[in-house]
Amino acid sequence: MAEHGRRAADHCWKVTKSAVIADTCVPMFQLPCLCAWHCLCCRYAQAGKDASLCAWQCVQFWTPLSLTVFFLWLLYRPDRFYPTVDSAVLTALHVTTGAAGKSSLEYDLAASLNLRNSNARLSIRYLDVGVAAFYNGTRLGSADNSLPGSFRQGPKNTTVLRSSFQGTVADVDEGVVKELDRERAAETVHVRVSVDLTIMYKVWFVQEVFFYKYDCWLWFTLPPNAVFHGDGASCLRV
Repeated sequence: MAEHGRRAADHCWKVTKSAVIADTCVPMFQLPCLCAWHCLCCRYAQAGKDASLCAWQCVQFWTPLSLTVFFLWLLYRPDRFYPTVDSAVLTALHVTTGAAGKSSLEYDLAASLNLRNSNARLSIRYLDVGVAAFYNGTRLGSADNSLPGSFRQGPKNTTVLRSSFQGTVADVDEGVVKELDRERAAETVHVRVSVDLTIMYKVWFVQEVFFYKYDCWLWFTLPPNAVFHGDGASCLRV
């Protein structure tokens, strides 16, 4: 029965890791014992085993892995990873009114996003990169398809992603129109660029996946050709 429980635990481990990489399940570190309890403890409970044996099996399974991940996290500190925006150009951001009296927001934005791997030994695998732009809570749209898919970044390396956003948001809220009018009167407008990253670190035989979201606040003078110079300003993790 013990061997059967170990095989079930191995299967659970593989399924969970695959789900995390495929982004089809809640990340494993958010539910550290649920899957192990299902794969190990329930089988022992069904066999009429003592509950203490069930708990001990869970401890044996998770403690070495948890300690390994914790020390690797302390060594490489993935939480210190922040994208930066060095420059951006806002060519258009204005409201137009159609024949039916409905307001539309036209926009044209280009931004250069820097992803820096400052670690001297560790490579990063980007499983997914998503970038979207917002004005006053209204989604302007996602970046065009120039963003890469999965790619690897070596140690002490910087990857520059150039994102562009163009289009029209139909029937925008009146609050958006008033906010844009207020900012244009003050001769400065802001746009929020949201960055979603799924990155994987692999050290020896251990690999972990992390999901991060960042907000980059960009302030411009009035378009057209309003330029933002961030000088490496860090985006804020949310």
